[in-house]
Amino acid sequence: MGNVNPIGVRGVYDEAKRFAEAITMAYHRIHGVDTRIIRIFNTYGPRMRLNDGRVVPNFVGQALRGEPLTVYGDGSQTRSFCYVSDLVDGMVRLLMSGENDPVNVGNPIELPIRAFAETINRLTGNPAGIIAKPLPTDDPRQRRPDITRARALLGWEPQVALEDGLARTIEYFRSKL
Repeated sequence: MGNVNPIGVRGVYDEAKRFAEAITMAYHRIHGVDTRIIRIFNTYGPRMRLNDGRVVPNFVGQALRGEPLTVYGDGSQTRSFCYVSDLVDGMVRLLMSGENDPVNVGNPIELPIRAFAETINRLTGNPAGIIAKPLPTDDPRQRRPDITRARALLGWEPQVALEDGLARTIEYFRSKL
């Protein structure tokens, strides 16, 4: 069901996702439209835009430029990261299923954002370290999908290990800088 601040600084983003699910289910129920709802969690991989503002391109871009990685707060907030090919596999499985209720597709392995930054620095050989800035308002403390339904209904779970996916992503970004 979610737990968001509808009038906070992230409210438009959070509520837009909830509205999209609500209107999709309304069309399904009222008009008989065959629909699918996939909840995508922190997907990464080659061909991301380096300046899109998400944590993977931010960290990799900073690391490849030899800059310290910017962590907000103390870095204890957790995130999980799903490699793009795993996401596409989950999407195709959902599209081919008859499931109309929402299904989470993401990697349930979570890690603190500070540990993730340290991993990026290690994989890129960046010696510049990490700097901390204040935590943004309403920043989620945890983002970890429950993929129980994806496993049960779709026989799906992520296959690409984080460091393997990051190595591919880093090489892509390295070719773009």
